Amino acid sequence: MARNPLKHHVAIVGVGSAGYGRDLERTALSLGLEAAVKAIDDAGIDRQEIDGICGTGMTPLAMGGAGFLSLQGALGIERCTWAKNGWLGSALVFAVEAVFAGLCDTALVVQSYLREPGMSRAAARDPFRRRAQAYADVGGDVGLGDMAKRWIHSGEPYAAIMRRYMHDFGVDNEAFGLMAVNNRSHALTNPDAVLRSPLTLDDYRASRLIWEPMVMADMDLPVDCAEAFVVTTAERARDLRGDPVYVHAMSLGGTRIGEYYENWAGWHDNAFTACLDGLRARSEIWTDDLDLFYPYDGYTIDAIAITEAAGFCELGGSRDLFRSSWDQRDQILRLNGRTLVTPNGGGLAMGRAGGSNLYADAVRQLRGDAGANQMAGADTAMVGIGSFFHDPAAMVLVSSRQV
Repeated sequence: MARNPLKHHVAIVGVGSAGYGRDLERTALSLGLEAAVKAIDDAGIDRQEIDGICGTGMTPLAMGGAGFLSLQGALGIERCTWAKNGWLGSALVFAVEAVFAGLCDTALVVQSYLREPGMSRAAARDPFRRRAQAYADVGGDVGLGDMAKRWIHSGEPYAAIMRRYMHDFGVDNEAFGLMAVNNRSHALTNPDAVLRSPLTLDDYRASRLIWEPMVMADMDLPVDCAEAFVVTTAERARDLRGDPVYVHAMSLGGTRIGEYYENWAGWHDNAFTACLDGLRARSEIWTDDLDLFYPYDGYTIDAIAITEAAGFCELGGSRDLFRSSWDQRDQILRLNGRTLVTPNGGGLAMGRAGGSNLYADAVRQLRGDAGANQMAGADTAMVGIGSFFHDPAAMVLVSSRQV
Protein backbone atom coordinates (compact mmCIF):
# COMPACT_ATOMS: atom_id res chain seq x y z
CA MET A 1 0.00 0.00 0.00
CA ALA A 2 1.24 3.51 -0.86
CA ARG A 3 1.51 6.19 1.79
CA ASN A 4 -1.83 7.63 2.88
CA PRO A 5 -1.09 10.04 5.74
CA LEU A 6 -4.27 12.08 5.28
CA LYS A 7 -6.58 9.14 6.04
CA HIS A 8 -9.49 10.42 8.18
CA HIS A 9 -7.65 13.63 9.06
CA VAL A 10 -9.82 15.84 6.80
CA ALA A 11 -13.60 16.04 6.77
CA ILE A 12 -16.37 17.57 4.67
CA VAL A 13 -18.63 19.37 7.13
CA GLY A 14 -20.90 21.45 4.91
CA VAL A 15 -22.60 21.07 1.54
CA GLY A 16 -24.89 23.44 -0.33
CA SER A 17 -26.56 23.44 -3.74
CA ALA A 18 -28.10 26.13 -5.91
CA GLY A 19 -31.07 25.22 -8.07
CA TYR A 20 -30.65 23.16 -11.24
CA GLY A 21 -32.35 24.47 -14.35
CA ARG A 22 -31.98 25.00 -18.07
CA ASP A 23 -32.47 28.76 -17.93
CA LEU A 24 -32.16 30.24 -14.46
CA GLU A 25 -31.12 33.67 -15.82
CA ARG A 26 -28.33 34.01 -13.26
CA THR A 27 -24.57 34.41 -13.37
CA ALA A 28 -22.13 31.75 -12.23
CA LEU A 29 -21.24 34.00 -9.30
CA SER A 30 -24.86 34.36 -8.21
CA LEU A 31 -25.36 30.61 -8.24
CA GLY A 32 -22.03 30.00 -6.54
CA LEU A 33 -22.82 32.43 -3.75
CA GLU A 34 -26.16 30.78 -3.06
CA ALA A 35 -24.49 27.38 -2.80
CA ALA A 36 -21.68 28.82 -0.65
CA VAL A 37 -24.03 30.45 1.85
CA LYS A 38 -25.97 27.21 2.17
CA ALA A 39 -22.78 25.18 2.70
CA ILE A 40 -21.48 27.57 5.36
CA ASP A 41 -24.83 27.48 7.14
CA ASP A 42 -24.90 23.69 6.86
CA ALA A 43 -21.47 23.53 8.52
CA GLY A 44 -22.66 25.79 11.32
CA ILE A 45 -19.63 28.07 11.20
CA ASP A 46 -19.03 31.79 10.90
CA ARG A 47 -17.85 32.70 7.40
CA GLN A 48 -14.81 34.43 8.90
CA GLU A 49 -13.56 30.98 9.93
CA ILE A 50 -12.97 30.24 6.24
CA ASP A 51 -9.32 30.88 5.45
CA GLY A 52 -9.09 29.06 2.13
CA ILE A 53 -11.18 29.28 -1.04
CA CYS A 54 -11.22 27.16 -4.19
CA GLY A 55 -13.37 28.80 -6.85
CA THR A 56 -14.49 27.71 -10.28
CA GLY A 57 -12.51 27.69 -13.51
CA MET A 58 -9.13 28.64 -14.89
CA THR A 59 -8.88 32.29 -13.90
CA PRO A 60 -10.14 34.40 -10.98
CA LEU A 61 -10.85 37.35 -13.31
CA ALA A 62 -13.84 36.02 -15.25
CA MET A 63 -16.71 38.54 -15.39
CA GLY A 64 -19.61 37.13 -13.41
CA GLY A 65 -17.58 34.05 -12.61
CA ALA A 66 -17.28 32.24 -9.30
CA GLY A 67 -13.52 32.59 -8.89
CA PHE A 68 -11.92 32.93 -5.49
CA LEU A 69 -11.50 36.72 -5.73
CA SER A 70 -15.18 37.34 -6.44
CA LEU A 71 -16.31 34.80 -3.86
CA GLN A 72 -14.16 36.23 -1.10
CA GLY A 73 -15.26 39.78 -1.83
CA ALA A 74 -18.96 39.00 -2.10
CA LEU A 75 -18.98 36.82 1.00
CA GLY A 76 -17.12 39.44 3.05
CA ILE A 77 -14.39 37.03 4.13
CA GLU A 78 -11.63 39.27 5.47
CA ARG A 79 -8.50 37.13 5.11
CA CYS A 80 -7.41 33.90 3.44
CA THR A 81 -4.12 32.03 3.59
CA TRP A 82 -4.87 29.81 0.58
CA ALA A 83 -6.73 30.51 -2.68
CA LYS A 84 -7.04 28.61 -5.94
CA ASN A 85 -9.44 27.92 -8.76
CA GLY A 86 -10.27 24.47 -10.05
CA TRP A 87 -12.85 22.47 -11.94
CA LEU A 88 -14.23 18.98 -12.37
CA GLY A 89 -13.34 16.61 -9.55
CA SER A 90 -9.94 18.06 -8.79
CA ALA A 91 -11.29 21.16 -7.01
CA LEU A 92 -12.33 19.24 -3.90
CA VAL A 93 -9.06 17.31 -3.93
CA PHE A 94 -7.14 20.60 -3.96
CA ALA A 95 -9.02 21.81 -0.89
CA VAL A 96 -8.40 18.57 1.01
CA GLU A 97 -4.70 18.86 0.16
CA ALA A 98 -4.60 22.45 1.44
CA VAL A 99 -6.30 21.63 4.75
CA PHE A 100 -4.13 18.58 5.36
CA ALA A 101 -0.95 20.52 4.52
CA GLY A 102 -1.89 23.29 6.94
CA LEU A 103 -2.17 25.98 4.28
CA CYS A 104 -5.60 26.74 5.69
CA ASP A 105 -7.79 25.30 8.42
CA THR A 106 -11.21 25.61 6.77
CA ALA A 107 -11.66 25.70 3.00
CA LEU A 108 -14.69 26.64 0.92
CA VAL A 109 -15.05 24.97 -2.48
CA VAL A 110 -17.50 26.44 -5.00
CA GLN A 111 -18.24 24.93 -8.40
CA SER A 112 -20.64 26.84 -10.70
CA TYR A 113 -21.75 25.81 -14.18
CA LEU A 114 -23.81 27.49 -16.88
CA ARG A 115 -25.44 26.16 -20.04
CA GLU A 116 -22.98 27.80 -22.42
CA PRO A 117 -23.65 28.89 -26.03
CA GLY A 118 -21.62 26.03 -27.46
CA MET A 119 -23.79 23.45 -25.73
CA SER A 120 -27.03 23.90 -27.66
CA ARG A 121 -28.64 25.98 -30.39
CA ALA A 122 -31.03 27.52 -27.88
CA ALA A 123 -28.14 28.59 -25.66
CA ALA A 124 -26.30 30.00 -28.66
CA ARG A 125 -29.28 32.26 -29.44
CA ASP A 126 -29.35 33.68 -25.90
CA PRO A 127 -27.63 37.11 -25.84
CA PHE A 128 -27.03 36.86 -22.08
CA ARG A 129 -25.16 33.58 -22.50
CA ARG A 130 -23.17 34.87 -25.48
CA ARG A 131 -22.03 37.90 -23.52
CA ALA A 132 -21.27 35.84 -20.44
CA GLN A 133 -19.09 33.52 -22.51
CA ALA A 134 -17.26 36.39 -24.18
CA TYR A 135 -16.06 37.67 -20.80
CA ALA A 136 -15.97 34.36 -19.02
CA ASP A 137 -13.37 31.98 -17.73
CA VAL A 138 -11.23 31.62 -20.84
CA GLY A 139 -12.76 34.35 -22.97
CA GLY A 140 -14.64 31.92 -25.15
CA ASP A 141 -11.45 30.93 -26.97
CA VAL A 142 -11.38 27.19 -26.28
CA GLY A 143 -10.50 25.57 -29.59
CA LEU A 144 -10.28 28.89 -31.46
CA GLY A 145 -7.37 30.95 -32.75
CA ASP A 146 -3.95 29.67 -31.71
CA MET A 147 -4.32 25.89 -31.61
CA ALA A 148 -1.31 25.58 -29.30
CA LYS A 149 -3.24 27.57 -26.71
CA ARG A 150 -6.20 25.32 -26.04
CA TRP A 151 -7.42 21.86 -26.86
CA ILE A 152 -10.59 21.15 -28.81
CA HIS A 153 -13.22 19.85 -26.41
CA SER A 154 -16.39 18.39 -27.86
CA GLY A 155 -18.13 15.10 -28.24
CA GLU A 156 -16.46 13.78 -31.37
CA PRO A 157 -13.46 12.18 -29.61
CA TYR A 158 -15.76 10.45 -27.14
CA ALA A 159 -17.94 9.11 -29.95
CA ALA A 160 -14.81 7.71 -31.58
CA ILE A 161 -13.77 6.10 -28.30
CA MET A 162 -17.23 4.56 -27.93
CA ARG A 163 -16.88 3.02 -31.39
CA ARG A 164 -13.38 1.83 -30.52
CA TYR A 165 -14.70 0.24 -27.33
CA MET A 166 -17.40 -1.64 -29.22
CA HIS A 167 -14.88 -2.79 -31.82
CA ASP A 168 -12.09 -3.81 -29.45
CA PHE A 169 -14.32 -5.79 -27.08
CA GLY A 170 -16.87 -7.08 -29.57
CA VAL A 171 -19.89 -5.58 -27.81
CA ASP A 172 -22.85 -3.42 -28.72
CA ASN A 173 -24.03 -0.24 -27.00
CA GLU A 174 -25.99 -1.98 -24.24
CA ALA A 175 -23.61 -1.00 -21.41
CA PHE A 176 -23.89 2.67 -22.40
CA GLY A 177 -27.65 2.38 -22.49
CA LEU A 178 -27.95 0.65 -19.12
CA MET A 179 -25.85 3.37 -17.50
CA ALA A 180 -28.13 6.02 -18.99
CA VAL A 181 -31.25 4.18 -17.83
CA ASN A 182 -29.81 3.69 -14.33
CA ASN A 183 -29.15 7.40 -13.89
CA ARG A 184 -32.53 8.43 -15.27
CA SER A 185 -34.32 5.96 -13.00
CA HIS A 186 -32.63 7.45 -9.95
CA ALA A 187 -33.45 10.98 -11.11
CA LEU A 188 -37.17 10.19 -11.03
CA THR A 189 -37.11 10.52 -7.24
CA ASN A 190 -34.63 13.41 -7.04
CA PRO A 191 -36.62 16.67 -6.87
CA ASP A 192 -33.55 18.66 -7.99
CA ALA A 193 -33.05 16.63 -11.18
CA VAL A 194 -33.89 18.34 -14.46
CA LEU A 195 -34.71 15.16 -16.43
CA ARG A 196 -37.43 13.31 -14.54
CA SER A 197 -39.14 11.32 -17.26
CA PRO A 198 -38.60 7.54 -17.46
CA LEU A 199 -36.04 6.15 -19.92
CA THR A 200 -35.98 2.56 -21.13
CA LEU A 201 -33.25 0.78 -23.05
CA ASP A 202 -35.45 0.99 -26.15
CA ASP A 203 -35.85 4.73 -25.56
CA TYR A 204 -32.09 5.04 -25.29
CA ARG A 205 -31.54 3.28 -28.61
CA ALA A 206 -34.16 5.50 -30.26
CA SER A 207 -32.52 8.65 -28.91
CA ARG A 208 -31.35 11.19 -31.50
CA LEU A 209 -28.01 10.33 -33.08
CA ILE A 210 -25.26 12.89 -32.44
CA TRP A 211 -22.06 11.25 -33.76
CA GLU A 212 -22.33 7.56 -34.50
CA PRO A 213 -22.59 5.62 -32.20
CA MET A 214 -23.19 8.42 -29.65
CA VAL A 215 -26.82 9.38 -29.09
CA MET A 216 -28.30 12.25 -27.12
CA ALA A 217 -28.88 10.06 -24.07
CA ASP A 218 -25.11 9.36 -23.89
CA MET A 219 -24.38 13.01 -23.07
CA ASP A 220 -24.78 14.88 -19.82
CA LEU A 221 -27.41 17.62 -19.65
CA PRO A 222 -26.14 21.23 -19.73
CA VAL A 223 -27.76 23.27 -16.95
CA ASP A 224 -27.24 26.29 -14.73
CA CYS A 225 -26.25 25.13 -11.24
CA ALA A 226 -23.72 25.31 -8.42
CA GLU A 227 -22.43 23.14 -5.60
CA ALA A 228 -20.35 24.18 -2.58
CA PHE A 229 -18.48 22.37 0.19
CA VAL A 230 -16.81 23.26 3.48
CA VAL A 231 -13.71 21.23 4.29
CA THR A 232 -11.84 21.29 7.59
CA THR A 233 -9.66 19.23 9.91
CA ALA A 234 -11.03 16.19 11.68
CA GLU A 235 -10.32 17.89 15.00
CA ARG A 236 -12.43 20.92 14.12
CA ALA A 237 -15.14 18.72 12.60
CA ARG A 238 -15.73 16.97 15.91
CA ASP A 239 -16.71 20.29 17.50
CA LEU A 240 -19.31 21.19 14.86
CA ARG A 241 -23.02 20.47 15.05
CA GLY A 242 -23.30 18.29 11.95
CA ASP A 243 -22.21 14.78 11.11
CA PRO A 244 -18.86 14.96 9.25
CA VAL A 245 -17.91 12.82 6.26
CA TYR A 246 -14.26 11.82 6.23
CA VAL A 247 -11.80 11.50 3.37
CA HIS A 248 -10.43 7.97 3.53
CA ALA A 249 -8.17 8.20 0.47
CA MET A 250 -7.88 10.20 -2.74
CA SER A 251 -5.84 10.43 -5.91
CA LEU A 252 -5.23 12.52 -8.99
CA GLY A 253 -3.77 11.04 -12.15
CA GLY A 254 -2.68 11.45 -15.71
CA THR A 255 -0.73 9.88 -18.54
CA ARG A 256 1.66 11.15 -21.18
CA ILE A 257 -0.89 12.00 -23.87
CA GLY A 258 -0.62 15.78 -23.51
CA GLU A 259 -3.39 18.19 -24.48
CA TYR A 260 -4.69 16.70 -27.73
CA TYR A 261 -7.43 14.10 -27.65
CA GLU A 262 -6.12 12.11 -30.59
CA ASN A 263 -3.10 11.18 -28.47
CA TRP A 264 -5.29 8.87 -26.37
CA ALA A 265 -3.16 5.91 -25.27
CA GLY A 266 -5.79 3.18 -25.04
CA TRP A 267 -7.74 1.26 -22.44
CA HIS A 268 -4.84 0.28 -20.19
CA ASP A 269 -3.10 3.64 -20.08
CA ASN A 270 -5.33 6.67 -19.68
CA ALA A 271 -6.06 9.24 -17.00
CA PHE A 272 -8.78 7.09 -15.42
CA THR A 273 -6.57 4.03 -15.01
CA ALA A 274 -3.71 6.12 -13.60
CA CYS A 275 -6.03 7.85 -11.14
CA LEU A 276 -7.84 4.72 -9.97
CA ASP A 277 -4.55 2.80 -9.65
CA GLY A 278 -3.32 5.57 -7.37
CA LEU A 279 -6.47 5.40 -5.28
CA ARG A 280 -6.36 1.60 -5.07
CA ALA A 281 -2.78 1.77 -3.75
CA ARG A 282 -3.89 4.03 -0.90
CA SER A 283 -7.35 2.89 0.06
CA GLU A 284 -8.22 0.08 2.45
CA ILE A 285 -11.76 0.16 1.03
CA TRP A 286 -12.44 -1.10 -2.48
CA THR A 287 -15.19 -2.37 -4.72
CA ASP A 288 -16.41 -5.23 -2.49
CA ASP A 289 -16.76 -2.78 0.41
CA LEU A 290 -18.66 0.02 -1.35
CA ASP A 291 -22.22 1.02 -0.64
CA LEU A 292 -22.17 3.78 -3.26
CA PHE A 293 -20.27 4.31 -6.50
CA TYR A 294 -20.25 7.55 -8.47
CA PRO A 295 -18.50 7.28 -11.86
CA TYR A 296 -18.40 10.58 -13.75
CA ASP A 297 -20.95 10.61 -16.56
CA GLY A 298 -20.09 13.53 -18.80
CA TYR A 299 -20.53 10.83 -21.44
CA THR A 300 -21.66 7.28 -20.73
CA ILE A 301 -18.30 5.99 -21.96
CA ASP A 302 -16.65 7.88 -19.09
CA ALA A 303 -18.77 6.03 -16.54
CA ILE A 304 -18.05 2.70 -18.24
CA ALA A 305 -14.30 3.36 -18.24
CA ILE A 306 -14.24 4.40 -14.57
CA THR A 307 -16.24 1.31 -13.60
CA GLU A 308 -13.70 -0.89 -15.35
CA ALA A 309 -10.66 1.05 -14.10
CA ALA A 310 -11.96 0.60 -10.54
CA GLY A 311 -11.96 -3.17 -11.11
CA PHE A 312 -15.66 -3.95 -10.84
CA CYS A 313 -15.01 -6.05 -13.94
CA GLU A 314 -12.33 -6.65 -16.52
CA LEU A 315 -11.73 -4.20 -19.33
CA GLY A 316 -14.57 -4.55 -21.81
CA GLY A 317 -16.70 -6.41 -19.28
CA SER A 318 -19.23 -3.75 -18.35
CA ARG A 319 -22.04 -5.15 -20.50
CA ASP A 320 -21.93 -8.53 -18.74
CA LEU A 321 -21.45 -6.87 -15.36
CA PHE A 322 -24.44 -4.59 -15.87
CA ARG A 323 -26.62 -7.42 -17.14
CA SER A 324 -25.85 -9.49 -14.03
CA SER A 325 -26.28 -6.45 -11.75
CA TRP A 326 -29.54 -5.16 -13.21
CA ASP A 327 -32.51 -4.66 -10.90
CA GLN A 328 -35.37 -5.21 -13.31
CA ARG A 329 -38.03 -3.90 -10.95
CA ASP A 330 -36.35 -0.56 -10.18
CA GLN A 331 -34.46 -0.30 -13.50
CA ILE A 332 -31.17 0.43 -11.73
CA LEU A 333 -27.76 -1.14 -11.22
CA ARG A 334 -26.76 -2.93 -8.03
CA LEU A 335 -23.10 -3.80 -8.51
CA ASN A 336 -22.03 -6.82 -6.47
CA GLY A 337 -25.73 -7.20 -5.74
CA ARG A 338 -25.76 -4.14 -3.48
CA THR A 339 -23.64 -1.15 -4.56
CA LEU A 340 -25.83 1.65 -5.90
CA VAL A 341 -24.51 3.69 -8.83
CA THR A 342 -25.08 7.46 -8.91
CA PRO A 343 -28.33 7.54 -6.93
CA ASN A 344 -28.97 11.25 -7.62
CA GLY A 345 -29.04 10.82 -11.42
CA GLY A 346 -25.65 12.44 -12.04
CA GLY A 347 -24.84 14.62 -15.01
CA LEU A 348 -26.94 12.52 -17.37
CA ALA A 349 -30.19 13.31 -15.58
CA MET A 350 -29.76 15.67 -12.63
CA GLY A 351 -27.64 17.99 -14.73
CA ARG A 352 -24.08 18.79 -15.73
CA ALA A 353 -22.14 19.99 -12.69
CA GLY A 354 -18.64 18.82 -13.57
CA GLY A 355 -19.09 15.96 -11.14
CA SER A 356 -19.50 18.19 -8.08
CA ASN A 357 -23.07 16.93 -7.65
CA LEU A 358 -21.62 13.42 -7.31
CA TYR A 359 -19.52 14.51 -4.33
CA ALA A 360 -22.51 16.39 -2.88
CA ASP A 361 -24.79 13.37 -3.06
CA ALA A 362 -22.11 11.11 -1.59
CA VAL A 363 -21.79 13.44 1.40
CA ARG A 364 -25.55 13.59 1.92
CA GLN A 365 -25.90 9.83 1.59
CA LEU A 366 -23.16 9.15 4.14
CA ARG A 367 -24.78 11.62 6.55
CA GLY A 368 -28.18 9.98 6.01
CA ASP A 369 -29.95 13.06 4.64
CA ALA A 370 -30.31 12.31 0.92
CA GLY A 371 -34.09 12.36 1.07
CA ALA A 372 -36.11 10.03 -1.13
CA ASN A 373 -32.93 8.60 -2.69
CA GLN A 374 -31.31 7.67 0.65
CA MET A 375 -29.65 4.26 0.82
CA ALA A 376 -30.22 2.75 4.24
CA GLY A 377 -27.01 2.36 6.25
CA ALA A 378 -24.70 3.88 3.62
CA ASP A 379 -21.18 4.12 5.07
CA THR A 380 -18.76 4.03 2.13
CA ALA A 381 -18.65 5.77 -1.23
CA MET A 382 -16.23 6.06 -4.13
CA VAL A 383 -16.33 9.00 -6.51
CA GLY A 384 -14.35 9.06 -9.78
CA ILE A 385 -14.46 12.22 -11.89
CA GLY A 386 -12.69 13.63 -14.92
CA SER A 387 -11.79 12.75 -18.47
CA PHE A 388 -9.77 10.16 -20.34
CA PHE A 389 -7.45 13.08 -21.04
CA HIS A 390 -7.43 15.58 -18.19
CA ASP A 391 -8.35 16.37 -14.57
CA PRO A 392 -8.98 12.86 -13.26
CA ALA A 393 -9.72 12.72 -9.54
CA ALA A 394 -10.96 9.93 -7.30
CA MET A 395 -11.90 9.81 -3.65
CA VAL A 396 -13.15 7.27 -1.11
CA LEU A 397 -15.38 8.85 1.52
CA VAL A 398 -16.66 7.26 4.72
CA SER A 399 -19.30 8.12 7.29
CA SER A 400 -18.43 9.05 10.86
CA ARG A 401 -19.42 5.52 11.88
CA GLN A 402 -16.35 4.20 10.07
CA VAL A 403 -13.85 6.44 11.87
